[in-house]
This record gives sequence, C-alpha cells and structure tokens, in this order.
Amino acid sequence: MNSKWSKRLLSLGAVIVGVLADFFTKRLAVSHLKGEAPIPLIRGILRFSYVENPGAAWGMFANQRWVFMVFSVLAIAVIAFYLIRRDPPVLLCLSLSMILSGGIGNMIDRTFRGVVVDFIEFYLFEFPVFNVADCLVVIGAGLLIVWLIVDTVREKKKKDEESKNKDESADGGDGE
Repeated sequence: MNSKWSKRLLSLGAVIVGVLADFFTKRLAVSHLKGEAPIPLIRGILRFSYVENPGAAWGMFANQRWVFMVFSVLAIAVIAFYLIRRDPPVLLCLSLSMILSGGIGNMIDRTFRGVVVDFIEFYLFEFPVFNVADCLVVIGAGLLIVWLIVDTVREKKKKDEESKNKDESADGGDGE
C-alpha cells in the first residue's frame, strides 16, 4: 500500500472514529443527562450537564440553523475534496480529518435534532458547554496551526539553504 492510500485510510479511520465517538457520547448525554441535574466529574472543575445549543459556539447566532448547515456542508465538502484529491503530510491529514469529523458530528445533530447537544462543562470558570465534536474541531485546528508553523519554518530553512548554496556556487565554491 503506498503512502497516499495509507494517509487516505488514516483520514477515513479518524473521521469514522471521531463521528462515532461524538454520536455515541451525545446519545448517552440525551439518555442519561436530559432533564437531570448536572453530574460532577471533577468536583468544582468539570461536570456533565445537558444543553441544547441552537446556535454556533457559545450559542452565538441562535436559531440560524440553515446558515450553519450551508456553511458546514461547504466546509465538509472542501475538506473532504482536499483529502481525497491531494496527498497532504500526515499531520495535516490528521488535523483536517479531526476538523471534518467534528463538523460532520455537529451537522448530524443540526440535521436530525435541530440543535447541537452539548454536555461537557468546565465550571471552575465561565466557559461554554461543549461536546466531543467541538473538541475534535479545536484539537484539529490546533494541529493545523502546529503544521502551519512547522511547514513555514521548514520552507524558510529550505530557502535559506538554497540561497546559501547559490551564493557558494557564485563564489566559485571556495566559501571566500
């Protein structure tokens, strides 16, 4: 199996695992948390509590479901097309797959529930309730930033090396 197909399988596997993890944790949240008091996981810091989010992150743009669905479909299509048609480096492949699976997970909720189910809550400080799909998008975006930094440094190093080699050959290769 060549590298390109290995990365495609990695992407597909990451997307499937991410979507399934999001789906099943939301299903558990609906069946065990809906209508119930929050369940402390780490007292004073983290708890599970059921929230239906009709908007985007932090409940912004509530009840604009179709806007999010159109944006999500476009983003999902662009990322999927890129992963299928290109041969990205593994870190980029993994980061985009995580973003893709998170987008699909929340899209499933918007499509079938009309809202996104959130259930992970940090209450040590004021922070929005979120879900596994949100975690995947954030971690994927973080990995994307890491990849961009590493790639930028690598490209700069490569250009510096090429410039140095060009200067050395112009000098006759003697370094003086």
